[in-house]
Amino acid sequence: MRSLILATIVLFAVYQTVDADGLIACHPNFCNDSHGKCTENLVCSDSEILVPKGSLCGCCDDCYRKLNEGEACRSRFFGGGPFRGKCVDGLECNAEGKCAKVY
Repeated sequence: MRSLILATIVLFAVYQTVDADGLIACHPNFCNDSHGKCTENLVCSDSEILVPKGSLCGCCDDCYRKLNEGEACRSRFFGGGPFRGKCVDGLECNAEGKCAKVY
């Protein structure tokens, strides 16, 4: 019985933080809470792109992996967390979920 109650509480907590698309829901004070502690003067590596407000819920700038032509640009897994890649300049994420040239 104790396990059932604990499981119910955990499931309810997850339900409250996940939206209909399986993504973490950003409540109005999300960035003001502990999630809003940003790294100042963020410097990305050569294999990354700086994405302004690219962190969870747009609280902070973040570094995303540079994606080249033909690379997957969307998460393949439902609820697998936010995708942290961005197509390099001149490419965009197409309907098939791959980086492709912009025409």
